[in-house]
Amino acid sequence: MNHPLIQSWLLQSAVIFLIVGSLAALVVGALLVFRPQRLQRIGALLNRWVSTRNFDKNLERSFSIDPWFYRYRKINGTLTLLGALYVVFFFTVQLDREAAIAGLAKSFRYPHALVGALLDALVLSALTGALCAAFVAIFMLLRPSSLRGFEQEANQWLSLRRALKPLETPREDMENFVLRNARQVGIFLLLGALYTRVFMLSWLIYQG
Repeated sequence: MNHPLIQSWLLQSAVIFLIVGSLAALVVGALLVFRPQRLQRIGALLNRWVSTRNFDKNLERSFSIDPWFYRYRKINGTLTLLGALYVVFFFTVQLDREAAIAGLAKSFRYPHALVGALLDALVLSALTGALCAAFVAIFMLLRPSSLRGFEQEANQWLSLRRALKPLETPREDMENFVLRNARQVGIFLLLGALYTRVFMLSWLIYQG
């Protein structure tokens, strides 16, 4: 994969996005300075409240797979234990740390120290998860009833709708502030848009 080419493409896309955004900011700034009433009428047409409660309604349904999991506990426990043992074997015996660090550092062009730290964190997380999975699998095979209490504590329903409820309150303070200070906000927006546009266009010409 040609990472410099991808990075260059992403950078040029960001610059073009900023140029187009600065053009839109110029239009909005000019309307705020010279025709704030027109911008207010446009805002009244475009401001439509979209509620997320209808979208996340399906996410509020809970699906219990515990009965199925316990019905085939021997198969599930055996597969989980084998998977956990393979993860432990791979990261403790099969993985060549120095070769992995050298290969990742060469592929992503990151310092060896950073790659080593990230790889160690990945290995530690994988081993911790594998050991936990192995203990659960052993209990599932030998004493599945011991997991009941743990499940009751762990299976706590977190309501997404309750978490997103503060976002369901419309807030018009910023819009009212902008309309009350339309000329001052428009001037600042025009200056910022002009600076961004000139800077980005100069960068594109220099790169070309």
